[in-house]
Amino acid sequence: MDSAEAAVAYTSPHHGAADVNSVQEENGGEVVVPQQPTTTPSGAPMPTTTDPALIEAWDRCWTVIKATPGEFDVWEELMRLADRQDGGFTPDAPPANIANVRILYDAFLEQFPLCFGYWKKYSDLEFLARGAEGAIEIFERGVKGIANSVDLWVQYCTFIMEHKADNREEIEQTRAKDLGTRPVHSLSILRKEQDGLGVTRQFTLFERGAKCVGLDFMPHVFWEKFISFYEEKEEHSKMFQLMERVIKIPMHQYARFYQQYVQLASTRPMSEILSEEQYNTFKAKATARGAQDESSEEMPEEQLEAEIRRLVIEASGLIYARTAEETNKRWPFEAEIKRPYFHVKPMDMPQLSNWRRYLDFEETEGDVERIRVLYERCLVTCALYEEFWLRYGAWARSLGNVDLLQDIYSRAVVMVPSSNPSLALTLAMIEEERGDNEAARQQYQKTLERLPGHIETIVRFANFERRISPSDLSASELVYASQLGLDNIDMMTQTAIVTLYAKFLWQVRKDVDGARAIFKTGEGKFDSRFYFSNYIKFEMDQPGEDYEKRVSAVYEQVRYSGLPESVRNDYGQSYLDFVMEFGTSAARYNQLEADIKAPSVYVAQSRKRAAAAAEQAEEEERAKRHRQEEAEVKEEKRDDVAMDGQVQASSESVEKDSAVAPSDAGSEMVDPAHAQWAGPASGYSYPPATGVSLPFSTFLCT
Repeated sequence: MDSAEAAVAYTSPHHGAADVNSVQEENGGEVVVPQQPTTTPSGAPMPTTTDPALIEAWDRCWTVIKATPGEFDVWEELMRLADRQDGGFTPDAPPANIANVRILYDAFLEQFPLCFGYWKKYSDLEFLARGAEGAIEIFERGVKGIANSVDLWVQYCTFIMEHKADNREEIEQTRAKDLGTRPVHSLSILRKEQDGLGVTRQFTLFERGAKCVGLDFMPHVFWEKFISFYEEKEEHSKMFQLMERVIKIPMHQYARFYQQYVQLASTRPMSEILSEEQYNTFKAKATARGAQDESSEEMPEEQLEAEIRRLVIEASGLIYARTAEETNKRWPFEAEIKRPYFHVKPMDMPQLSNWRRYLDFEETEGDVERIRVLYERCLVTCALYEEFWLRYGAWARSLGNVDLLQDIYSRAVVMVPSSNPSLALTLAMIEEERGDNEAARQQYQKTLERLPGHIETIVRFANFERRISPSDLSASELVYASQLGLDNIDMMTQTAIVTLYAKFLWQVRKDVDGARAIFKTGEGKFDSRFYFSNYIKFEMDQPGEDYEKRVSAVYEQVRYSGLPESVRNDYGQSYLDFVMEFGTSAARYNQLEADIKAPSVYVAQSRKRAAAAAEQAEEEERAKRHRQEEAEVKEEKRDDVAMDGQVQASSESVEKDSAVAPSDAGSEMVDPAHAQWAGPASGYSYPPATGVSLPFSTFLCT
């Protein structure tokens, strides 16, 4: 029973005996247990809880997720709600709890496979429910979903070392099992490499991890774990051979690994850590140097050992210098990477530019494996950006690796928002190229489910069916027919579907009557140049009875359509040419010329005259407004001069009164608030300086 079936089959445990006894029918004494709902109103699995608020929140979140699967915050809320279910997540937990959590994590990680932390959390939950085997299954799915996660590989290897410590073969021979899940990473292809006998190699668990993350710039935690595995087993030869690989890798902590390498070479016998072939090679070099010394007949064993050790360390010094150089080349790009993990938040422009430059650099360097590794790292950080997927696909195409192409685009259609179906359409073509026609068909069908009426998808889908079944075009025709009359698509899309369907019937199926019937469905409905051009061309390519009548009928529709006049005039001229070349009546031609050509000339001239008259009238109106504005300015200046004269006269009058009766100013003090203010004798009213509030009508009358 899968998780979905378990969720449906489960009955809530929160109904006790009292509830059962309360529902008993008089039918043989049988007790009828009330059936609890297995789904929420939105169709989501019912959480095991009696809390109505939790059920409501759970249902709301699932509703949002179904409509917009990219809502990361809502997924996180759902996971928090799942943790609050009654009974927890243990082997003794209610089956529905486990089913709900599995449904949730499976759906989330299908949408966001690059969230390595959630793979680890899922494996922890399965370990509680099913033990080590359950956790290993999730780890295996995780390292397919994000195969270049250093953290996830370290956690996986650590888990195996802790829980399978007594089974060395489990560690060294663990390989990916066929879990029935879709491979979502190109590195899964590398695990399927075959030797000359066609036998699939069985990589050790650590070797699988090394292929996935060993060339990362920050893989030191993984390499430390790998080295410690051999160190704990005191297998110094394997440890030394492994470190010889590690010191050649440009990485952040390359110097520390080199120091560890030199220390091992300095403390362990050379015959113990070197392979037989290496030991013999270095021994020959040491002996040759000793032979050059005439005073020495035969090199003592201790001296030979020291000389071999010196040669080994000397050779490693050259490797170290090369590794340092390669690390320094990449350091400026690595230093600019601020977010090496996946997140739904947009990247800033400097980060995107840095990835572009870094990819340019590695492609110039030309190391295919390092280029591939960098693309994989980039497409964790920049997974939502179509440009990097397309660039990766173009590089893979240059290698001629169709399987890698299929893997790249399979992941791209999961990560990039589905509003732009170009990646899905490219994947469909790649699937067809690989010979997997059913996978290609599914991509087209899924795209049309998301974007009904999408013209490019319809055309590609129909032609895909035509290519794979050239002798039976019914499936190809069905693609067009299924898109006719769809709701919620605009008129332009409807026009394109009708026109393309008619063209298919006409040019591919050679069904003239069927094509004409489809074209006629747009008569009086579509005002589209694309529709009319194809309709006219179709009828002109069908000679025979009523030829002139049929073509003329379409042209007549154009004349009275809603197309712009300039477009109708173009069609009109083509109509005249047609009647001249294929018509049977001079009178008909003359009438059309009078109706189509001559009025167009007069109308054009009339419009030209009208435009000139309108421009002249507008110029006269502007001149009139300018004259009015000048007159108003002059009038305002005259008023200002008169006002200044009145003010000056008023001031002189006040001064004169003060000079005649100076004692009146102080003979009686009157409260300004109660004084009667009559205004100056000049007749120009100023507001009182005392702050007395006068009625509003006073100012209106002044």
